[in-house]
Amino acid sequence: MEDIWFKGKVCRGLQKGRTFGYPTANMSAVHPPFPCSSGVYAARVRVDLQEYAAMLYVGTRPTLSMISPTVEIHLLDYAGDLYGMELAFMVVGKVREERRFSSEKELVSQISEDEKCIRQMFSLEK
Repeated sequence: MEDIWFKGKVCRGLQKGRTFGYPTANMSAVHPPFPCSSGVYAARVRVDLQEYAAMLYVGTRPTLSMISPTVEIHLLDYAGDLYGMELAFMVVGKVREERRFSSEKELVSQISEDEKCIRQMFSLEK
């Protein structure tokens, strides 16, 4: 994917990610329209003139029995309140396809693996 920056406003979601240890910024009104298929992506996100590596999820959250499509971003090594902010983000690469997990525990384990993969993509160490 070419270097296209997308923008969206952070809105409240189910706040399930924070219970998993991966708080996400739920994006609304993403523009330009987001062309990526469901899955997990490595992304760059701009917040207050700083850029962060991030885990981007696009999909319907089948493990949580949801059906509404969502775009959610977990910023690596960021602590702060993003509600109401407009974020700019760019997709760097795809990590995996969306899939349904047999339990939330299995989902969290996969998210941890996704984070490791993304950190490796960005050559970051935790």
